[in-house]
Amino acid sequence: MTARWAWASAAGLAVAVVVASQLSGALVGVFYDDGIYLALARSLAEGHGYHLLYLPGAPGAVHYPFLYPLFLAGLWKLAPVFPANVTVFKVANAVLLGAGAALLVLYLARRSAQPAWRLALVVAAAATALPLVTVATVLFAEPLFLVALVGACWAGDAARDAATKRRALLLAAAAGLLAGAAALTRSVGVTVAVAIPVSLLLVRRPRAALLAAAAAALCLAPWLVWVARHRGEVDPALVAGYGTYTDLLGQAGWATLSPAGVGDLLRPAGAVALAPFGGWLRLFFGVPALALLVAGFGPLLKRMPALGWTLLAYIAIVVVWPYGPDRFVWAAWPFLAVAFFAGAELVTARARAAAPAVAAIGRWCVAVTVLAVVAGYAFYQVRGYVRGDATRLQRGISATMGELLPWVRQSTPPAAVLAGEDEALLWLYTGRRAVPSYVWRYRGRGDESLGPDSLRAWLDRAQVSYVILSGPGSDAAPTLSALLGRYPGYLHVAREWPSGPMAFAVDRSGPARAGGAAP
Repeated sequence: MTARWAWASAAGLAVAVVVASQLSGALVGVFYDDGIYLALARSLAEGHGYHLLYLPGAPGAVHYPFLYPLFLAGLWKLAPVFPANVTVFKVANAVLLGAGAALLVLYLARRSAQPAWRLALVVAAAATALPLVTVATVLFAEPLFLVALVGACWAGDAARDAATKRRALLLAAAAGLLAGAAALTRSVGVTVAVAIPVSLLLVRRPRAALLAAAAAALCLAPWLVWVARHRGEVDPALVAGYGTYTDLLGQAGWATLSPAGVGDLLRPAGAVALAPFGGWLRLFFGVPALALLVAGFGPLLKRMPALGWTLLAYIAIVVVWPYGPDRFVWAAWPFLAVAFFAGAELVTARARAAAPAVAAIGRWCVAVTVLAVVAGYAFYQVRGYVRGDATRLQRGISATMGELLPWVRQSTPPAAVLAGEDEALLWLYTGRRAVPSYVWRYRGRGDESLGPDSLRAWLDRAQVSYVILSGPGSDAAPTLSALLGRYPGYLHVAREWPSGPMAFAVDRSGPARAGGAAP
């Protein structure tokens, strides 16, 4: 027991230190959702409820489960001075990711025959993957999600193996509550709320399964009722970004069920695990690596079924989800690493039982595949940390926004309404009301602009005073360009920056329709 705790603590501390070492002075909101999380935390901390204060009418935040913003709101109460408190929030994320890694090592050590030091090494290496560190160094919910998910799986498997019915029921209730917490942190956490009752039913513990499901439902029911009451507050133009998940799936349609979903899921994993290999070499090593990953689900479902079923359900949802899968992949990266090495162990053990010639070939194939993945991943990590890739993108976006914010503060009135690509960031750092400058909808596995007419209608409904464009490569640029051509005089250039950003002032005195007089 002492050795397990020592190795788990070492892994958790190493992960927290690595994440903390990568923290930068980047603005909150450069990755969009991080700004929204903090805007919601501020709303909660200041007593305004769970509302998007920067949008017209301050609609309820039905798209974002509330547990992570509530956690940040508690920290905001302790450190209420913004933006000085951003460092506190980011350090908390580093601590949470470290705690999640330590919990995962302890959980695996109790359910696996592998030595604790080996599990600690795998988990620490996976939890410090550059993309996951990038996620943890901004205000994303993944670190808290990892803690809740591992805790739920641990309690679920303990309920499955409990010696008495009473203990099984108590652990099942705890597992359900933690599963509900995972789903209230990230909606995809509903997978663990389903997986735990399934794993209990498979060992004929129906009461425990029912109690786990009921506990999870008890956590989720108030949130679902609140979402149902407030979903109509979101403007139709903003449904893709701020609507419920039912709304999103309704937009995307059945076209999300495409074989392309599997490729979208494998692409980011291959780019990290087999970074130095391209073309046919990535395929050559990627196919056996995928086979080992798939084989690893057998040991997971046998030794830690709550985690195994959760991971299967998680992957199934991500494959059909219209969002890009990258962020979902990184949240599950430590679990995928565990499955990969479990698969390698299983295939090697099976090979030993075969004929000598077959056994030798099998062991060599596994060894070469594992070596390729470990070497490829190490190459990706070393190159990325040397180049500062963990924070490069957020620092670049911060530099761009750092040029715009002083002009907004000095040259726009406090009552101005801004339209931009990072509306929560604009509100947090300037105090101006801010709305999206890009209105769009899902179409299958992609997205499409609603067009210049819908954009103008939205800008008018929101009473936008200024439109901020971060550069010609932004999502909003093509539709804004079409708007300028379709409605001459509606937008006037108020400021241009040498690096590419532009600010436009809105003039509603001209025609409300293209080529015609105002009605």
